[in-house]
Amino acid sequence: MTRDQRREIAREQARAEREERQKKERRNKILFRGGVTLAVVGILAAVGFGIWAGSRGAGPSPLNMASGGIVFTGSDGEAVPLETDRVESGETPEPTDTDDFEAPAHVVTYIDYLCPFCNQFETANGAVLEELVASGDITLEVHPVTILDRLSVGTEYSTRAASAAGCVAEYQPEAFLSFNAAMYAAQPAENSPGLTNDELVEIASGAGADSEDVASCIRDARFKGWFKSDSQRVIDDEDLQNPTTGQFGTPTIMVNGERYEGSISDPAALVAFIEETADVTVGDDEAPAEGETE
Repeated sequence: MTRDQRREIAREQARAEREERQKKERRNKILFRGGVTLAVVGILAAVGFGIWAGSRGAGPSPLNMASGGIVFTGSDGEAVPLETDRVESGETPEPTDTDDFEAPAHVVTYIDYLCPFCNQFETANGAVLEELVASGDITLEVHPVTILDRLSVGTEYSTRAASAAGCVAEYQPEAFLSFNAAMYAAQPAENSPGLTNDELVEIASGAGADSEDVASCIRDARFKGWFKSDSQRVIDDEDLQNPTTGQFGTPTIMVNGERYEGSISDPAALVAFIEETADVTVGDDEAPAEGETE
């Protein structure tokens, strides 16, 4: 093969390679533009879905938690749950209207079932508060919130526990206060997986919420989404943020709209604050001092 022939073959190969390269570049440009278009469409779709999901809320809530918490009033010497409708999807819980209550003091607690300080508060004050409700001295409103999921190594224990409380509130609300106390008696350590849903079912059953409806609801974590959403509403409520830290924390205790900042483990101090805030004397007997039992 002569030199000119070899040169012509090389030029032809180069031309063919160039044309193939140009075709590939055109294909890549088309694919790139198509990919960008799909990405933009995907982003817009995701944003649109986020807006839509945010607007529709994470409801509905459990029954008997129209305010975001379950309310107890006194009747015939017992603490009785107030029956309310559920909060529908996209709706905001309404604050409890206390005008119809005869009790002079309305106590509202915000608690997380993984919070050790909430455990201290419940252990010291739970029985006292229930007695004050039963005697008609106060009404009590309990709000489970979910702010400590980060401390349950990915199992979302705070949220699952709050959902379990919602299941009890819906199906067997008369057992709620017993369930609340039992949850703190069995409280797992922070930075642990927490209790399984089956173990939460056992706690509920032992506290008197033993129906299959409650068990199925807890295993499904049915109200998980709603409690997450409502907890964010609580966190963002400036009236509930600690003025010292500028953030919401648990336990938060409010009496007639006033924040309790005394000892969480001294029932006498809490009772004194209730009396001062409501301008009444509550209870037949003096509440036990810190460290004492009746």
